[in-house]
Amino acid sequence: MTMENLFSVKGKKILICGNDAKYLHEIAKGLDKAMALVYLCGPHYISGLNGFEFFELQCDNEENLLSSLNLIKNRIGNIDCFIWADTQKPQPGWDHEFEVIDETLKRHMLGLVLCVKHIGGFMSEKKNGSIIVIADYSALVGPDVNNYQDNDELFNTDFSLEYGFIQGGYINYARQAAGYLGQFNVRCNVVACAPLKGTYPSEFEQKFINHSHIKKMADKEDILSAVIYLSSDASKYVTGTVIPVDGGYSAK
Repeated sequence: MTMENLFSVKGKKILICGNDAKYLHEIAKGLDKAMALVYLCGPHYISGLNGFEFFELQCDNEENLLSSLNLIKNRIGNIDCFIWADTQKPQPGWDHEFEVIDETLKRHMLGLVLCVKHIGGFMSEKKNGSIIVIADYSALVGPDVNNYQDNDELFNTDFSLEYGFIQGGYINYARQAAGYLGQFNVRCNVVACAPLKGTYPSEFEQKFINHSHIKKMADKEDILSAVIYLSSDASKYVTGTVIPVDGGYSAK
């Protein structure tokens, strides 16, 4: 296999599920441009892709979820890569009622577990596949309170009661899934992403840059390149890892 083919995603069937338009749009469009066949589950419509648009999965109900996944599999055949792109912030603050916490954890944590259970099963049948979880950089180091001075609204959003638990859980769950699915030649990895340039206030961005080794914010190509690597055959012996795409922010 040539180096060009090794890193190619051309013709690979990639299913993306998530409700975070920031990363999801850029990943989907980039993979489509790289000639992958992109299919979407989620509320955000993206026009002009090679694949189909699907309704949002009901992740709090396994029967409905499995029914939807079987429909997708019947329409597109084998799934080469599954991407869980879900870094959307839950309700701000810590003063959450039990019902809110329960619903949030079902949507984010249970959704991933059930998708990996069933899509991992599909991939195990053909003894090949890649699962990629898009997580937030703060899953590795936690958000720095000093980056939020004079911005209480942003502080309450990023320090949402459930957010750290969810993002940190993604990383450890991916490691466990890698251990189980590896026997079937299915790999599972995490991309821990820094905020995209222009998505945070300039004051936050400057503090983030000051702490980072590479003195800039992340752009869409930075995130996409890691996703393409993990989607391609170049990563066929890579599993259970976390790739921090954060300019070295979490390396300190």
